[in-house]
Amino acid sequence: MNVNDAKNIQDKIKAADQFYKAKNYEQALNLYNELLAFHADSELYLKLGNCYDLLDKSQTALEYWQKAIDMDSMNSVAYFNIGNFHYKKNQFEKAILYWILSLIIVPEEPTTNLNLAVAYTFKRMHIETFHYYEKFLKYAQDKKSQKYIEVNEKITKNKKLGNNYLKLGIQYQLSNNYKMALDAYIKSISCCPLYSKSYLNIGSLYYMDKRYAEAVKYWRYAEILDPNYSKIISNLAVAYDLLQKYDYAYCYYQQYLSMAGLEAPNDYNKVVSRCQYLKPLVNANPHWIDKHLEQAKNSMANCDYRSAIIQLKNYSILNPDDKIKCNELSNKLNNYLHPEKSIISSNAQLGRESLAKNDFMSAKENYARILVLSESGSPEYNDAKRKLALCLQNLEL
Repeated sequence: MNVNDAKNIQDKIKAADQFYKAKNYEQALNLYNELLAFHADSELYLKLGNCYDLLDKSQTALEYWQKAIDMDSMNSVAYFNIGNFHYKKNQFEKAILYWILSLIIVPEEPTTNLNLAVAYTFKRMHIETFHYYEKFLKYAQDKKSQKYIEVNEKITKNKKLGNNYLKLGIQYQLSNNYKMALDAYIKSISCCPLYSKSYLNIGSLYYMDKRYAEAVKYWRYAEILDPNYSKIISNLAVAYDLLQKYDYAYCYYQQYLSMAGLEAPNDYNKVVSRCQYLKPLVNANPHWIDKHLEQAKNSMANCDYRSAIIQLKNYSILNPDDKIKCNELSNKLNNYLHPEKSIISSNAQLGRESLAKNDFMSAKENYARILVLSESGSPEYNDAKRKLALCLQNLEL
């Protein structure tokens, strides 16, 4: 390709983009199609898909967006558009998956987080709904928009009410008014599903009433929110044991042992002894073991990735031969839930490499992105803030 050919291609791209901005999608589409013979790349396929979508040819648009991803798996907008395609068809699970794949690349995209919050609302998965609304509030650039104000007021109000009902429930429980305590805790989670203490206390009240199945139901929600709290894990172990669900009991006893260590030797020895009794029962019923993997798959299909991670952990305890595979899949699902972590780590490494070469401009970009993605006051945030100041100081010299 000579210089004139390259210039002609750039002129045609510019003309097509101008037609697109002017909402003349037919003319833009014609030019983009002509460019395919000379300049086929992911961005061009994305633009073609967009044109077809705006011309009410959504199925053809889908094909081009998929081609965009095939050429560049980091094309976050193509994933986002495919998510929109499935959402319009009420295919919420597919929409959620593609929006999450988009967020793995650009976690700070506010509209994608907002879309996920709405989709999870339709699925009545309120923990995830709140999770993505909070992400939207964190990353929204226009803090004065009507949508931001609306969501912020709703989340702030519900969190305050949820916390107030939690405190009220604790007061009732301390005065042995268990009926009023239960009512307050249930109101707490209906207002805000993010307080693990509310679920924990509801489970404890049902346990006191020997309603072990109901106790397990709420303790599992508490586990989703706080999976490393040994009290929740030990509660689940005992309740499952009483329900004669020995595979679950064994899993949670084993988790408790790894958490508690030797801090409580009497409990520790009792749990070890109970596990020794339960292990042959579990081994004699291999279908119990396979059930956990099947439930993990069902949770993934339902976009309930937190539950899937828990089931994969249980399955790996019951079937240690698959532990590596389970850990790999759990790490993948954790990246679905918290894509910021890997990007923060990657940018920190790139930032260090750029600083070592005195490339302060590149390092500045890396540390600036960490500030956006990390939690204010966290070690990653504070480190990036110091190093960004160093970059800015050197760039001013």
